[in-house]
Amino acid sequence: MNVCPLLLALLPTTPAQPGAPAILPKPVHLAVGAGSPFEITRNTVLVAPSDLEGARLLQTMLATGAGLHLPTAHRTNSHGWIRFQKAPAGTIKAEGYTLHVTHDGIAVHYADQGGSVNAVETLRQLLPPAIEASHPSGTSHWTVPAVDVEDAPRFPWRGMHLDVSRHFFPAAFIKKYIDYLALMKMNVFHWHLVDDGGWRLQIDKYPKLTEVGAWRYGITTDWDQSRLRFDPSSGLPKYGGFYTKAEVRDIVKYAAARNVTIVPEIEMPGHAMPVFAAYPELGCKNQPKADLTGQPDTNVYCAGSESTYRFIENVLDEVMALFPSKWIHIGGDEVDKRFWKACPVCQDRIKKEGLKNEEELQSYFVRRIDKYLASKGRRLIGWDEILEGGLAKGATVMSWRGIDGGIAAAKAGHDVVMSPTSHAYFDASNTSQTTEHVYTFDPVPPALNATEAKHVLGGQANVWTEWIPTTQRVEYMIFPRIAAMSEVLWSPKEGRDVNEFLSRLSSIYERLDRLGANYYLPAPRVKTNALLFIDHAQVSVIEEKKMPGSIRYTLDGSAPTAKSKLYAGPITIDRKGTVTFAFVNQAGHAGSTTTVECAPSDPGVPSNLIRGWNVAYYEGSWTQTPDYSKLTPIKEAVSTTVDLAQRAREDNFALHFAGYFKAGTEGLYRFALTSDDGSWLKIGGLSVVNNDGTHPPTTREGSIWLPRGFFPIEVGYFQAAEAKSLSLSVQAPGANSIGPADPFILHAGS
Repeated sequence: MNVCPLLLALLPTTPAQPGAPAILPKPVHLAVGAGSPFEITRNTVLVAPSDLEGARLLQTMLATGAGLHLPTAHRTNSHGWIRFQKAPAGTIKAEGYTLHVTHDGIAVHYADQGGSVNAVETLRQLLPPAIEASHPSGTSHWTVPAVDVEDAPRFPWRGMHLDVSRHFFPAAFIKKYIDYLALMKMNVFHWHLVDDGGWRLQIDKYPKLTEVGAWRYGITTDWDQSRLRFDPSSGLPKYGGFYTKAEVRDIVKYAAARNVTIVPEIEMPGHAMPVFAAYPELGCKNQPKADLTGQPDTNVYCAGSESTYRFIENVLDEVMALFPSKWIHIGGDEVDKRFWKACPVCQDRIKKEGLKNEEELQSYFVRRIDKYLASKGRRLIGWDEILEGGLAKGATVMSWRGIDGGIAAAKAGHDVVMSPTSHAYFDASNTSQTTEHVYTFDPVPPALNATEAKHVLGGQANVWTEWIPTTQRVEYMIFPRIAAMSEVLWSPKEGRDVNEFLSRLSSIYERLDRLGANYYLPAPRVKTNALLFIDHAQVSVIEEKKMPGSIRYTLDGSAPTAKSKLYAGPITIDRKGTVTFAFVNQAGHAGSTTTVECAPSDPGVPSNLIRGWNVAYYEGSWTQTPDYSKLTPIKEAVSTTVDLAQRAREDNFALHFAGYFKAGTEGLYRFALTSDDGSWLKIGGLSVVNNDGTHPPTTREGSIWLPRGFFPIEVGYFQAAEAKSLSLSVQAPGANSIGPADPFILHAGS
């Protein structure tokens, strides 16, 4: 194959050909060859420079997964070959490659070390998933389909973040996490090593950072920011850990061999509680005492003290000696400036430097750190709060509070990494931030012109671990969303199609099973989550295509397992119960569950019906809707709508609505319940919508299958404080729109 100049960054992806192999992220160009596949055998030779990381990675993969130890050679032979050749300078974009597979062999041309690794990661996905086994699987034929691939990334920063401060994960898992990044051609690992939850990096000059700051007491696998303490005399369970310098050096080397740069984050000037547990003199003066013994009085460095800057510079010297990354992340987010307002040393600094306020004091702090890092040949990167008070000259902004900070920085000529909460926070649930939603992310906002857009280095997904205490849960939160993010950051924007992406996504699951990775499986879809019937009914799921494993179910409300009944079609129900469905994959892992509550019901017409609800009003303080059967209402009334008109005060009250719902036709009724704070909807005693708990205005939907007739209906609601709202809507069978539920509500009474 002749290598020609490639402007891969400007080319749209080619449409998928019928029978084309599924590659993630989608290559810029992939064409199916006309010839037969190439088979890798013990006679296949490897032709490559001895120091080429991609070739080393391929050798390890084939030896580990296939038991094939490829001999090296200086030239190709007639028994088959895999040849790596560096492309002429300028012909392939950085990290790019071409891959040409014929019956005779595999030819790889690469731009650089990263390009050789990315070529192997594509070749990995062209091989059978059995290659992921940790020992030879017995597969005798390792074939690669005949293809032509031309590929290079859209963005130079394709990042994944992991917070190890809230919950510490061992070095072996960090390597596994890096493997996942490499599989998806992600090239930046943002290692969040320091936060209020613990200090995770050995620093020789300040040993108490790990002796004290790496261990907290009482808050273990759960999370409560207000109860963090670093007091071994507390008698509470000890929790934490840190990475030695030897472990870090090993991990950095491991990542580099897989084209992954590690960007360490040493949080400052806030979110540094373990620092002040170890060295309280670095905190501000004139601070209130903490509520708990062993809890530092502050989590913010004193920005006025020279000793603060000497400490940080000494720490950064040791950090830079470990991490060769161009960028050092300093955090800079969510700084509680009330500490600086009350600190005489900080106020003196503001006056001495001619600063206007605490926002400019933060800018002063960031500029000093930026200048120090620049003197060492490094660049500062921080969350978008570093814009406050003015941005340091050489700083790069990581925009997380939406994209506005990134837009402002790019317009001002600063480099930007887009990482907004809307698309890139993988600590959000898989249902609130779906894989499909992540796929819609574009790091370059329309507000930027072509010159400004060049400052967008790329994007990153973040995994904050307050509620992710285990390595299995980390995997569950990143897969399969990392595949969507990788394609957003690697493949050209033009030609991307979410449905085509989802069809390729199915190829990853068996590979993940072989790797032993946990991953999110969606709950099976059902037509209704509640069902009332007269004699019997059938419960069924909406079949999903290309999902891993099979659907299994239980009839007693328990979560399905690999031993539960296999779903093979509609299930007949003739008594009250709960049917629970889940996908169970080949490894026996069960995904999220879907339940259908079923009950027989008498749809007879009650006597003395009038329009309206019976509304009972209660007062008290709750965080969930109360048990109304244990309360005495302060007043009762009749209302024609579900609203808050019957309240007697603004906060700390509850309402209970009861009546009958008229189902004019048999079929599926869909309800939408909106509330601030919590609420729920029940019909015939079955839960249809659960919107409980303290939260801002939130709408949740649910559905129920009803025969014709009248059925008891209830709405529960409570209000804690501040904003409040409540409304209920319904969509009847065959209706095209949803409307107020009230016209269908009848009230039993005089």
